[in-house]
This record gives sequence, structure tokens and C-alpha cells, in this order.
Amino acid sequence: MFQQNIKQANKLMRSAVPLMMKLNIPPTPYNYGIWYEYASNRSPKLNQIVDRALRRFGSLPTFVSEDLFNEFLIPEEFRSAHRQSPVLVDLTDDLEKDTSALSDELMTFNSTLQKTRKALKDTTEISKIEQIALLLEHGSIKAKQAIDNFGQSLIAAQTELAALREELSEMKKNIELDPITFLANEKGFEKQLFSLVPYAEDDLSLLLVDIDSLGEINKEYGNKAGTSLIRYIAKLLVELLPKNGFIARLNGGRFAILLNQTELSQASELAEYLLNQVSIQKIRYKNTKVLLRQVTVSIGIATLLGDESPNELVERANHYLLYAKRSGKNQIAHHQ
Repeated sequence: MFQQNIKQANKLMRSAVPLMMKLNIPPTPYNYGIWYEYASNRSPKLNQIVDRALRRFGSLPTFVSEDLFNEFLIPEEFRSAHRQSPVLVDLTDDLEKDTSALSDELMTFNSTLQKTRKALKDTTEISKIEQIALLLEHGSIKAKQAIDNFGQSLIAAQTELAALREELSEMKKNIELDPITFLANEKGFEKQLFSLVPYAEDDLSLLLVDIDSLGEINKEYGNKAGTSLIRYIAKLLVELLPKNGFIARLNGGRFAILLNQTELSQASELAEYLLNQVSIQKIRYKNTKVLLRQVTVSIGIATLLGDESPNELVERANHYLLYAKRSGKNQIAHHQ
């Protein structure tokens, strides 16, 4: 919304306002925003819905205006955040004040038009006609200024919304980022999983990789050593990850690897490779230079079956991971 410079914004407002007046559209922030967008012709779907509503109702009902405003003019990330954001509250208040000022000025100008129309019918004197023309000119100038001011308010709103969008985008990244490994966290993993499942055809595989005996390592070498080990294994897995892979750290020493367009046999080959590469590492804790005892991982593998849900896929992979742990660790388990 409002991706225009001031000159373009003012031009659009001068197109939108007469439409609103002609159709007797109430001067609300919702309606000004909608008709501004309508006049721009940037949202064909919005215009189609508005045209359909006009044919059906003869105007644009309030409930339709609010729904359209929220659907087409408010960025998705603001829909859940606007109640909590003081910036958006202030921005909305400012726009509402500017809307009221514009509405008052347009109503005054409309009243002036009616008065001059009546006066012109009742007089033929040149001097009075000149006075009426001056009055009309003064009114039109004030109305134009009000429209121009509102257009500039929209540009200011655009700038604030863009800045807020960037802040929210950064916050969203941080919410989906694991602070220890800088991989995706559980939330990021779920987002990726739910985006892939609808388009997968029995060729989406999930590997749950868990560092064996992490609790014992923490007890023996200290929690800082355990955290360093998690970072080390994360870096190793990223280096070994194929191009069609996505990795996240879920919790503790557990990682989730999604392999798109990968059948069970291919996923098993990768798991074997990962298992071997981890087991041959010689890992020293950098603070003490102490060589850690052999580090291994256990891996549970599940490949999407039919119309299986994302949660069901995770549950199966977790089931096989637990089976691998119970089988002695440093093992791989999957459906036969």
C-alpha cells in the first residue's frame, strides 16, 4: 500500500475522493485506504470485490470495508502484532486525525458548492458572480491543500510501516533461530516441514540425529564442553549436508535434517555417512585442550508415507531414534 511518491499519492487521492463522494462512501480511514488502492488499479482482486459489492449493495458496507482493508492493505506480519505495537497505534491515530481533517474540509467544500450553485441561480449581477467565483476558488484551493496534506501523511505512514516491517522481519528471524548454533530452531524446523509436506510425494525424508550420552559428557567435562560439542557437531552436519537438505537444532544435542526429493534408501546412505563421519572425529575441548572420549550419534529415519501429516512423520522418526538408542547407540533405525 502507498508505494508512491508524494506527487503520485496526491494524484491518486484526487481520483479517489470524488469516487467516494459520488458513491456516498463514509469518510473513514478504512474507506480512504481502500479507495486510494482502488484508484491505483494495483490490486485487480480488490477492485473486482469492490465492484461486485457496489453492484450488490449500491455502496460499500462497513463490514466489507474493514475486511478488505485487513486483507489487502495490512501486511500479514502486522495482523497479529498491531494490537501490541505502540508504533502502529500512534500511526493509526495520526491517520485517523488526518482523515477527519480531510473529511471536514471536503464537507465544507461540498457545502460551499451547494451554496454557490443556489446563489448562481438567484443572481445575474457581475459583481456577485465574481464574489461567488472567488469563494469557490478559495474553497477549491483549501480542499486541494487538504488532499495534498493527506497524501503526504500517507507517504509518512509508508515510511514508518517499511521501517516497522524490517524490524518485525528481524524479530521473526531471531524467533526462528537457535542462539547456540545459529541454525533454525524447532519453530523454524516446523515452518519448513509444514511448507514441504503438501508438495511431497513419498520422497520427503526426515533424519533425527541425537548426540549419544550428552548428559554424561556434560557431567564429565562440564556444561561448557557440552555446548561446544553441540556447536561442533552442528558445524560438521552443515558441512556434510546435501544441497536438498535443511537442518535445525531442536533441543539439547538433537538435530532434525529434512531431505527433499529423497527416498528412504538415499536417506539411509546419508545417515550411514553421517554416523561414520561423527564417530571418527577427534574432538578437543578448546578451553582445556582435553581430548573428549569418542563422540557418536544415533539416527532415526522416516520417509513420508501417503497422506501422512507432518506430526505423524516426526513421531515415526522419533520412534526409530529411540529404537536406535535402545539398540546400543551409534545406530541407525528406520522402517524396513
